[in-house]
Amino acid sequence: MKKLFFAFDLDGTILNRYNEIEDKIIEALKLARAQGHILAIATGRGLPGSLELIKKYPYFDYIIANNGTLIYNVKEKTTIDKGSLDVQTIKLLIEDCKASKSICAISSLFNLYKYAPEDNYPWLKEQHIMDIHVYKKIEFQEIENVLATEKINQIALRNSESEIKKLYQKWSDKLAGIYKTTITNKIFLDVNPLSVDKYFGIKLVLDSLNLDESCLVTFGDSSNDFLMIRHAYYGFAMPYSTPDIEEVATKVLKPDFDVNSKQVQNPIASQVSHILANIANFDKLYKSKK
Repeated sequence: MKKLFFAFDLDGTILNRYNEIEDKIIEALKLARAQGHILAIATGRGLPGSLELIKKYPYFDYIIANNGTLIYNVKEKTTIDKGSLDVQTIKLLIEDCKASKSICAISSLFNLYKYAPEDNYPWLKEQHIMDIHVYKKIEFQEIENVLATEKINQIALRNSESEIKKLYQKWSDKLAGIYKTTITNKIFLDVNPLSVDKYFGIKLVLDSLNLDESCLVTFGDSSNDFLMIRHAYYGFAMPYSTPDIEEVATKVLKPDFDVNSKQVQNPIASQVSHILANIANFDKLYKSKK
């Protein structure tokens, strides 16, 4: 039987607005593991927060965190670190966090920090909570010590969609050729080492397992998922994905409707179940981009 490698983005993809994985998806994940397939998280979230999540959902073999900056082997408990940001750039981003009234998420290998210079963020009430609760709040005067003692793998500014677009225009120009800047979930500006990507992290794991893209199935919804959707044998764009993802996806998914509960459900469960039930004809299930 063909061994598959499934990679799932978290926010806007496999997680609902309450930071949970629906029961039907869990059933599909369990079945995939029982059949010997490999499951991975590929997320912009930091590694410590992702590790907390898999305590609740222990179905994943790998975590590709911080947009591919950190690659974690769950079984071996080992991490590959693909780079960090320089202190001066981080300080400039934090100053802009203050000026733009953003929230700044600071990610290292072992810790997640949140710098929130304002007392109130009206735009935050309209957004999903995501993983903001797992970050340790720090004050401005504490940041210097963090930068002196830890390598920072990612800085993410969070704000309204309109403000993030402005911040992206500014920082993508300023950091061009130095660091990678990406809008994720429409409300984050992620800054990472230049050579990292979720897909590159996945490719590293595939190579270590003697697998290739012919067995890769991915699910995502925003720009930091672009390469892993484009290079997968089957790459699925979630409902309401950003246009760039929809353009390169094998299929743009629509929400499932459960006739019994009369509720809209995440389409991942039905797609994974369909693939597993028809594994003998995997190459012909969808029109591949390959």
